[in-house]
Amino acid sequence: MKRILYTAACLLLLTVTACTDEESGLGVNLVDNNTLYNGQQATLTADRALSVRDDSLLTSNYSFGVIGNYQDAGAIFGRVSATLYTQIALDENTSSINMAENIIDSVVLTLVKERTYPDSTATYNFHFEVMQLAEPLQADSVYYSCDTLPVNPAAKYFDQSVSVGPTDTIVRLKLDNSISTILNQTGTAAEFAEATKGLRVRITDAGSMGMLGVNFSASNTCLTVYHRYSAEDTVDATYTFLLSSGAAHFLNFTHNYTGSATGGVDSLDGSTTLYLEPMGGYNILLSFDNAIRAFATAHPTATIHHAELLVPVTASTASMMPDRVLAVAKRNGASDVYIDDLMMDFITMSRFDGTYDDSRNSYRLRVTQHVQGLLREGADPGTMLVLNSRRSSAAGAVINGLSATDHIRIELIYTE
Repeated sequence: MKRILYTAACLLLLTVTACTDEESGLGVNLVDNNTLYNGQQATLTADRALSVRDDSLLTSNYSFGVIGNYQDAGAIFGRVSATLYTQIALDENTSSINMAENIIDSVVLTLVKERTYPDSTATYNFHFEVMQLAEPLQADSVYYSCDTLPVNPAAKYFDQSVSVGPTDTIVRLKLDNSISTILNQTGTAAEFAEATKGLRVRITDAGSMGMLGVNFSASNTCLTVYHRYSAEDTVDATYTFLLSSGAAHFLNFTHNYTGSATGGVDSLDGSTTLYLEPMGGYNILLSFDNAIRAFATAHPTATIHHAELLVPVTASTASMMPDRVLAVAKRNGASDVYIDDLMMDFITMSRFDGTYDDSRNSYRLRVTQHVQGLLREGADPGTMLVLNSRRSSAAGAVINGLSATDHIRIELIYTE
């Protein structure tokens, strides 16, 4: 009798476990989506595709970025240089400073490394240059990737090469002590920012070609001052000024498309090839308008259960692949927004594709709600594809054009 009860209890436990797994969605990707809904399959092909310059990329106060110079080996995107402009700011909890009488012994600028480009396993000999700005960087202004600020030619605080290897986590730049003249200040936080103006940090051509990814939100991305309160003091005190995190900052991206496949024109026809380039390079503008109108006419009551946008990568794309592709919905007479599927992912923190699938040689984006919305409207104002890390990575991708056998398309499952 005990054995019978034990067996029954085990069967009940297995039944509950199976229900839990089904509700959690585990294993859904192991079966054909068509069998989940007993639906019909359809493919929507884009009727228009363009590579368009990303010439209004906002770069103010983002948490991650890049500094340096990069030129892709395939001469597809040409050359790009990335420069940091940043305030020197007091701690957020500090309203004023009194350092006019302090004796500054040394000043060190540190940058927390995310990775190096194009090869994260290589050692680079980066030649850094740090200069004071000639006019203050304004905390209440927005800056774009095309913006620059002038520098004070007489205030160069660093101009040396620094080795950055794969195991390094922090880059340290010991600045010239002439920076003391702008740090020995007494005043409010606003007065200090106005007096110091800010810094331009860049990597020049005197060293290795490459880029340094920087974590601007890290507390160790900062300016540390080692000082004494009087000449009699024998031990240094430290004061940490904020750079980037808690301080206004932005990135400038300067492109040189000479000899490149894109040529730097405002838009390129996507019949054969399309381009996704970071740092104010190129986005992809798609239109499925003809396909959406035809499908809406043929299936006016269709319910879309699953839809994914496939973005096939060409054979010429470098091994340094972008981490994720995002989709932005164009809206007539209104601001562009991320597609509904992505916005729900931000809210629920659920898994969102948008990543590269090497089994299909494509980026895959879930667009179920987006397609259902387009069908309700009966038209497609356009969808823009952008790189997720376009402000903080040098990785770009070359995409098959509409005339390719493996072209951009939406594969969906529906019932009606």
